[in-house]
Amino acid sequence: MGKSNWNKLYRVSVLEDESHRTVRSYRITRLGFILSVITFSVVVVAALYALIAFTPLRTTIPGYPDAHFRREAVNNAIKIDSLESAITRWKLYSENLSRVLAGDTTINLDSLLTVKDAPDSLVK
Repeated sequence: MGKSNWNKLYRVSVLEDESHRTVRSYRITRLGFILSVITFSVVVVAALYALIAFTPLRTTIPGYPDAHFRREAVNNAIKIDSLESAITRWKLYSENLSRVLAGDTTINLDSLLTVKDAPDSLVK
């Protein structure tokens, strides 16, 4: 009972159904069979991964962005940035207008806009 059957040879035969003639006959051990099944599975998974990852087939996966959507995302980010800049200008304009109506001193808008629009500014 303690003897391992991993290296014991087995015969696998493929027979023709009508004549019972042996078409193919294979001799294989349990260990060889398990290793061949594992190898076959790894090869199939790797082939499917390569097929999906390196071909345009990946765009059929739901949620995967293609180049068109990436371009639109960049364009939308640029538009959002310009809209935020416009909103900032409108806020400064309305604050300046309310100061004028209240009789207070006005803010120099040009100096504020150039400081806020500078990319390396620390005043943001």
